[in-house]
Amino acid sequence: MTVSLEIMNKNMIDGQLKPMGINDPIILEAFKNIPRELFVDKDKSSFSYYEGNILIKDNRWLLSSMLIARLINCVSISNDDVILEIGSCTGYTTAILEKLCSLVVGVEEDPELRVLANKTLAKIESNSSIIVGGQHILGNIKSAPYDKIFIFGSVEKVPNSLFDQLSDNGSLITVIKNKNNHKSCGNAVVFKKNKDIISSSKVFDVEVPFMEGFNIKEDFNF
Repeated sequence: MTVSLEIMNKNMIDGQLKPMGINDPIILEAFKNIPRELFVDKDKSSFSYYEGNILIKDNRWLLSSMLIARLINCVSISNDDVILEIGSCTGYTTAILEKLCSLVVGVEEDPELRVLANKTLAKIESNSSIIVGGQHILGNIKSAPYDKIFIFGSVEKVPNSLFDQLSDNGSLITVIKNKNNHKSCGNAVVFKKNKDIISSSKVFDVEVPFMEGFNIKEDFNF
């Protein structure tokens, strides 16, 4: 990173993350060491540390660092955890998660984004994450079970097929969009699996772009 971008990164941590209660030194160090500007187009690099979400293409977004950090901070991640990430986009969240656990398996259904993300991860010498193809809603059964599953976007509901990929005592973190409301408004929710029983708890209200591939019409209550 150039000096100016390094300063932007530091200001992001001090001005966006810490005021929201993100004080875990391991999480802060992860954001410090991953150059966010590499995960956006060059013409957007000067805006990469902006407080808002960044449109990557069509309806795909790179969430703000503050939102990513808040969702990560909802659960305790161990350095031996295996994590499934749904909708890796350009790979920034994949790179952050990799600093916190032993392995990240990302699923990205857009081939162009998938290739771009894997190239960028290789550029920063990532060695414990991989982004594979497949439908977001199906996850990746091949590497299951997972200790944590993250969906960095809002969804109408979480399909049972994803809960099936959680390990016992595992957690799934996402945003459930509010019914009859703007599609980006919802509740950050942590789902926990205890044997075959799934419990859930709302953590905070938030506006997050809808995650492509989760258009499910059935009602969902939690």
